[in-house]
Amino acid sequence: MVILPESSPDARVREGALRDGPLDSAYTTADVFLTSTARGAATEMSARRTTTRLLAAAVLLASAFALPAATSNANAPADSTVHALFFGDSLMYGTGARPTRPVMARVVARLLGWDITVDAVGGTGYTTGGQRGRPYLERLAKPGVLSTPYDVVLLEGGTNDKAADPATMRARATETVAYVRSRLPTAKIVLMGAYNPPGKRYDARRVTIDAILQTVAIEQQLPYVSPISGQWTKGQGARFLCPDGLHPSTYGYGVMGARLTTALRQAGVA
Repeated sequence: MVILPESSPDARVREGALRDGPLDSAYTTADVFLTSTARGAATEMSARRTTTRLLAAAVLLASAFALPAATSNANAPADSTVHALFFGDSLMYGTGARPTRPVMARVVARLLGWDITVDAVGGTGYTTGGQRGRPYLERLAKPGVLSTPYDVVLLEGGTNDKAADPATMRARATETVAYVRSRLPTAKIVLMGAYNPPGKRYDARRVTIDAILQTVAIEQQLPYVSPISGQWTKGQGARFLCPDGLHPSTYGYGVMGARLTTALRQAGVA
């Protein structure tokens, strides 16, 4: 793993191995959740920008035995790997995990075998740039962010937009979707809504923002997945949260990753 200095204008974390000690519990949680679901049991604020390449172990193994670069085969099958961009805030960044890393996206990458790029900035949203970032549309418009022909673009957000005027929120989310669609017309765009920590009363403003994002998804005919309306944190205890009482722990992100995987499958995206 190579970590560029925080002062770098494009700090990025390159992840090679998908399984390591601190994440074992997250993967175990994901496996248990998915198994129980298959059996019918329905059970930012300060992070810096990071772009993470996530390759599933099977993909790494396949590339290790790929033909040399000088060799070509016109009849070789096309790459069937799904290349996805998971774009969002501190939840996608993994704030609260120890060590900090995009656990939710890594769990999805492992369970679905996807190649996932994570672009996440804590405190940001459709209408806000937080203390050190920019709103989503400005971030997406930066050179290189949408230069890869992604198959899937997941826009996670809304949690930091709770102070936004509903009309402004709806307009910004719609504009953001339109921009992604103009840059990547063949990509499947997925909206992922707001989050509320378990064990706490639902923030009415976040519930409103979540409903607005769902409305935009319906209007734009996009799949919508939501930690709030999907009750992803229902029944979870203190173990789910990190010490700040807001962000998930490594374990909590494991649960989130498993539920996101299930939601993507149910939406027909995976």
